[in-house]
Amino acid sequence: MNALVIANPAAGKANNKSAVEVIRRALRLRGYGCDTAYTHCANDAENIARRRAGGYALVICLGGDGTLNETINGLNGLKSCPPVAYLPAGTTNDFAKSLGLSTDVSRALNDIFNGKKQKLDIGKMNGRCFVYVASFGFLSESSYLTPAWLKKRIGRAAYILEGTRELPFTRSYHMKVFDDGKKVCEGDYVFGAVSNSTCIGGLLHYGGSEVDLSDGLHEVILVEKPASPRRLINIFRALKNKRFDYDGITLFHSKHVRFECDEKISWSLDGEKRDPGKTVEIENIPSAIEFFIPQKGKK
Repeated sequence: MNALVIANPAAGKANNKSAVEVIRRALRLRGYGCDTAYTHCANDAENIARRRAGGYALVICLGGDGTLNETINGLNGLKSCPPVAYLPAGTTNDFAKSLGLSTDVSRALNDIFNGKKQKLDIGKMNGRCFVYVASFGFLSESSYLTPAWLKKRIGRAAYILEGTRELPFTRSYHMKVFDDGKKVCEGDYVFGAVSNSTCIGGLLHYGGSEVDLSDGLHEVILVEKPASPRRLINIFRALKNKRFDYDGITLFHSKHVRFECDEKISWSLDGEKRDPGKTVEIENIPSAIEFFIPQKGKK
């Protein structure tokens, strides 16, 4: 058996080249041969996965959520897609938290190989895959505007700092939102997210009752334009406290949601900027990718 390691040496704060040596040793102990491909610029992980991953028994992605996004986009078009092990080495690692993965490489490898394989849903926005979240508006821009050097220096706090700077300039977008072709709502929104994750940006957390990573549904959340900045702060405080019935918050579950906006707006897909246009179609692709995940309750 052979494994392909796709590693982003620039992700997060860790020395990922040293981590690759840990991965190689762990794979050898489990009877795997190992090939490594490092990324150097945008889209490298996607191109590597598309060109090379088809012949492997396992693909290991070492990097942040953006590296995983590219890897999944590369794998999605393959006739035979190998299972994926994700070793989180980014700044927020939201998807890893949903899977219960450690940021310590040795521990994560142990949890994965003593765990199980499970097919999980992914999303597709206007033809582009995403692993766990597509979002727009307040705090979404900070995911791709925050400088890399700042993320390396202070980690997750960099996103919060950038988001705080956005607050005085927060704007809303008028749009109509349709669930499976039926209109759900229309209004002015400062934030929206379509996700398959228990955590978004380290600030929005869902409970276990709201999220199932393999149920064929996304969670769709919208935040209406508040009357004042203080009101916006109260709304995001409610989100942090999982009060999804708070006035100004809309939450529903959908397998196919469409957004019709009055203007072109930028979206964030797993932290990477995308400009899909005025109309955005997002569908859930059920059981699309098989992941190695820890067994619950095992350490």
